[in-house]
Amino acid sequence: MKIPPYWAKETRVVQQRKVRVYGTSSESIAQARALMEQRVQLWQEYLATDYHSEQEQARFQESLALQSVSVSETGDAVKYSASILEPIESTLNADNIITRNRYGALVLNTTSLCFVDVDTFENKGFLGKFFSLKSPEQRLLHAVKQLTAKQKEMSARVYRTARGWRVILQAPGLTINSTLMSELFNYLQADELYTRLCLQQQCWRARISPKPFEQDLPPFPQLTDSENARAQMADWVQAYNRSTSHYGVCRLVACYGPEMHDPILDMHDQATKALQHGVTLA
Repeated sequence: MKIPPYWAKETRVVQQRKVRVYGTSSESIAQARALMEQRVQLWQEYLATDYHSEQEQARFQESLALQSVSVSETGDAVKYSASILEPIESTLNADNIITRNRYGALVLNTTSLCFVDVDTFENKGFLGKFFSLKSPEQRLLHAVKQLTAKQKEMSARVYRTARGWRVILQAPGLTINSTLMSELFNYLQADELYTRLCLQQQCWRARISPKPFEQDLPPFPQLTDSENARAQMADWVQAYNRSTSHYGVCRLVACYGPEMHDPILDMHDQATKALQHGVTLA
């Protein structure tokens, strides 16, 4: 799990081009800022020349060390940093850390429980004709039921979210970047962006507080570094907590396989209001 306690990020104009640079550190904010300045210098040297071969471009990207720094140019595709540059709200243990994401919601970052984000569940395979008689949720539930019937040691819980589903899995050998994870994410038609982020950041992620978009709230502040983040977002977080206190994130629909036991699961269900009936999901 790559969640640096210290980070800094800025948008700079280098050689008349706008670039976004990050620096991270496990030691200090000063070290994170120094790393960020090194990346700015690399950009200056790179952009001083108009043409670059593919080999030069590859060497430049490697020198930027994208595992600790992410950059993007205005108008170009964003390159995601492998590190999670979000304020740490709570460290439950080494395998479970709660952060606040780019739009202000709380997110559980975990390596102890496998979370699968499913936006839709299409008809696939030779059972497509049979599945076509069912709703997407019914198809997903059937697929998870079949999965746990074949893998007797696997536990599964399916939750409905505002616009899709969340599946929590627990099984021997199910770890980040494992073959089993790849097979399960493919089988459950996991969201592609979510899958990519899990692999890059070496953890599963689950939002545990409501999205703020439908509330009468200003945009979440653009945080500049880990040192000032709490002060920058303090007023926004208070307003967000007041506006979203009556919303939930997901609702438990079904459980399959052996009963799942984990204190992180209990925390998740309480934070998301997953076991409360009649709560509007957001």
